[in-house]
Amino acid sequence: MPLQSKIILLIALAVFSATTLAAPTPAQFAEIEKAVHIAEGASVPKSTLYVFFDPNCWYCNLTWRALQHYEKAGLKVHWIPVAFQKPTSTTRAAAIMEARDPVAALRENETKYKPETYDGGITPFARARPETLKVLAANLALMQKIGAPGTPAVVWKDAKGTIGFRNAVPRLSELPAITGLPAQKIDDPALAEFR
Repeated sequence: MPLQSKIILLIALAVFSATTLAAPTPAQFAEIEKAVHIAEGASVPKSTLYVFFDPNCWYCNLTWRALQHYEKAGLKVHWIPVAFQKPTSTTRAAAIMEARDPVAALRENETKYKPETYDGGITPFARARPETLKVLAANLALMQKIGAPGTPAVVWKDAKGTIGFRNAVPRLSELPAITGLPAQKIDDPALAEFR
């Protein structure tokens, strides 16, 4: 990625991270729990996160990378697809959602992510099914309803039942509080600036 683009993205992240947004209401949280998603992580989870993501979103890819370590420690993540960043977001989301194995398709999209062009790694479909388009529209409307201006939008409920909300890549130091799990060793160089 060109240095100028990276600087602009880092400035945008700093401004975006500083934005304080109200957590979703209990009624909105109930809607989030029912949203169509791709469930990844522990089959018997110790905790659950809900993440709105666009398949072309670089910050979503970084969030996915950080959460992989927590999934191994007992986290389940409900990845809620939306499509708004690029024209290929819709057909790339369709390639994930309509795959025989959506979890494997999500993994392919994230492990092959291309930061230099801000493109997910899975080949987009030529077109999305009408029912997929309805799900993506409903998920985006829900994301906007909770006040998230972009992705990733991370939502959780802690052990006391308090709803949490982060609309940016979580800092690695925040992940134990967000996930309710012990800190995991994350040495991915792409995440160094999020310590």
